[in-house]
Amino acid sequence: MRRSAPAGWEQTILLCTLIGTAQMTWGVVVPVLPLHMSALHAPVILLGPLIAAFAIGRVIGNIPAGLLMRRWNPRAMLHVCLGLLAAITAVTGLVDDLGVIFALRLAAGVLGGAAVTIAFAVVLAGAPAARRGRVVAVANVVQMSAAAVGALLGGVVVSIAGSAAAFAAAAVPVVLAAAWDLVRPARGYWDTVVRPVPGGKDPAPVVADDSPRRGVLISLIAVSFALFFARFAAEQGLVPVLAYEQGGLDPVGLGLALAGGTLLSMLALPFVGRAIDRGARLSVILPSTLASALCLVALGVADSAWPFALLVVAYGLMTSVANVVPGVVTAEAFPGRRAGGVVGVTRTAGDLGAAAGPVLVFALADGAGPTVALAGVAVVLVLALGPFAAVTHRWTRLRTARRVIENGG
Repeated sequence: MRRSAPAGWEQTILLCTLIGTAQMTWGVVVPVLPLHMSALHAPVILLGPLIAAFAIGRVIGNIPAGLLMRRWNPRAMLHVCLGLLAAITAVTGLVDDLGVIFALRLAAGVLGGAAVTIAFAVVLAGAPAARRGRVVAVANVVQMSAAAVGALLGGVVVSIAGSAAAFAAAAVPVVLAAAWDLVRPARGYWDTVVRPVPGGKDPAPVVADDSPRRGVLISLIAVSFALFFARFAAEQGLVPVLAYEQGGLDPVGLGLALAGGTLLSMLALPFVGRAIDRGARLSVILPSTLASALCLVALGVADSAWPFALLVVAYGLMTSVANVVPGVVTAEAFPGRRAGGVVGVTRTAGDLGAAAGPVLVFALADGAGPTVALAGVAVVLVLALGPFAAVTHRWTRLRTARRVIENGG
């Protein structure tokens, strides 16, 4: 019988690349869609619903994909989703009917959401326990890199060859990543979710009682909603507006500040992952989330370029650090194929936060001012952090106690 290779770093990078290239399909088209709609002489107002169609598709695709992992072959599911995602993305640039374009973007959202849910669940299920924190950190680094490369690729290709070529270019990385997995499969990961389990059931969790895991799930949903709410309402919403109006930054300065936060995150996350692998949980997420909240409040009053830019860098770094712990806790509390449904649910909660955040925060900023609006985002983060910290602390104690009993201590 063929034995799978250990889930080493090449396999980890491969799985993370599958996630990153799927996300690149929408990162590439961000600078392309406005130009494509303009070339079709479509009203600018239709751009909002077009973007929303993709987001709605993600919400539709997340949970079913996660749940179906327990019945169907996750690797086959992922390759089908990636192949269709690449084809639909490439075809979109050739279509001039607005109704068809909306349908294609909705379908791309469903397939993209499903692909990322499946691949991320496999990463969590297959990551070796001894370096799970570092694996989740690497996944975050690859995703951030893919987002940056995707926007750059889209901007370059559309300026040289037009929007149709840019849509086609968005599909190329997906095809290459899927081909990599076909030639050198990440068997150390796939075998954790593909091989049938004796009796048809997943391995028992460390704590057999479901009630602690229900608490973990609820707290993960709240944290995912809050993190996406803050990212889209603040980092990608109100903060860029304030950067130009009161922060004294131009687009280049804001871009450099955002890039600085991404670069520092990429440098810091491997060390954060090592700390988590040594047992750190609350000591990572508590200070990073509280620091993120303080940065938001400070951004509401910063009125010169350097303080504003440094706060943007610090906020980007702190939110990246905070993002690692929920993934690790998900893998610990919901092993094997259980991770699929949980990732689908939490990603859906995040997508809902991403949709609700900008609407609510801009309305609050219009009525009460930007400082109050950013303080409101900070409150959302802190309110989600409290229950998650309590549940994580309880879960960690239960896991430790169970292991002591199992080891005869």
